Amino acid sequence: MMKNGDLEIFLDTGWYMESTLYYDGRVYWCEGYTDFDTRISTFFVNSWKAECQDGKLYRTYQDKIGEPQGYNEDLEIHGTDMEMLKKQFLEAPIFAGKSFWQVEKDLIWVDEGEPLIT
Repeated sequence: MMKNGDLEIFLDTGWYMESTLYYDGRVYWCEGYTDFDTRISTFFVNSWKAECQDGKLYRTYQDKIGEPQGYNEDLEIHGTDMEMLKKQFLEAPIFAGKSFWQVEKDLIWVDEGEPLIT
């Protein structure tokens, strides 16, 4: 079961909303949006090395253009079928080469500045 959050809630709405996951020293920022004119949804996951102090997770923005150091664009998908987008996200090898389901028990769903539960 996902740490620090409810797996069913994450799969219902959290995967597509602005959510922050932590895995193996990296922050994974998940976000989606829908263009209501075209009805095309975009979902993406970006990651960067986590900064943790006092057992809390912080995002770090230290380069000139405002992106975190070590910033990776891990996934960007588009479509009109939300279930297909979710399936693609859950199967994509974005967590150190592993899928969501392969690391789900080690994923931590966190809010910035909140204590990590490990």
